[in-house]
Amino acid sequence: MVDYQLGEDRAAGVVRVLADHAWTDTGIDVLSGEWLQIDYLRGMWSPWPGDAFDAIGSGGDPHCDCNQMAGVSHAALIGRIEDGEPFFVGDHWLQAAGASGRLYLGINDTRLSDNSGWLDVVVLQED
Repeated sequence: MVDYQLGEDRAAGVVRVLADHAWTDTGIDVLSGEWLQIDYLRGMWSPWPGDAFDAIGSGGDPHCDCNQMAGVSHAALIGRIEDGEPFFVGDHWLQAAGASGRLYLGINDTRLSDNSGWLDVVVLQED
């Protein structure tokens, strides 16, 4: 069960994040300083044939040149706001947004042609 910590004043949206897309446009605009919560709900994806991983990713080599974000598990769920630096989401992220703009989510992988699967995540933001 997901604990939605933002209380009564929140807006929720479920977003399907595809493994074969570098970034998925969530359709959600955020304001700098606004509290944002992102939670993995269901689904599996893979950065190569034959495996399946959740939002935490494969573990893998966090320093592989195949990662969009160095130092983070390969195939982990990551995010960014507009064209900003990516941040690790994993299975749960709760923080004030560091910038204003459109929220994008994606897989920590740069070699997308052999990827498969998807993750559903819920995005909650302060009203």
